[in-house]
Amino acid sequence: MNQRLMTEADLYRVTKLKQNAARVRWFMMNFGVRPVQSADGSLTLTWGAYEIMQARRAGGVTPTHDAHAVARPKLVRVGRAA
Repeated sequence: MNQRLMTEADLYRVTKLKQNAARVRWFMMNFGVRPVQSADGSLTLTWGAYEIMQARRAGGVTPTHDAHAVARPKLVRVGRAA
């Protein structure tokens, strides 16, 4: 996974938008995620995070799902609470 930060040129190539507020709306609309913004309003996003968003949108399994998968115990009803 690539942890390199996306540059302004990278963000433009992905979103085709120049304004940071418009880019935030684009990420919200396409991925349902609000990206982290710096104090100056610029987006701080790694290529790895973008790849995970794309994989989730495509319905694929991401590395974080496999690494943290824990089997949940089966819940059994004990009875009515008094």
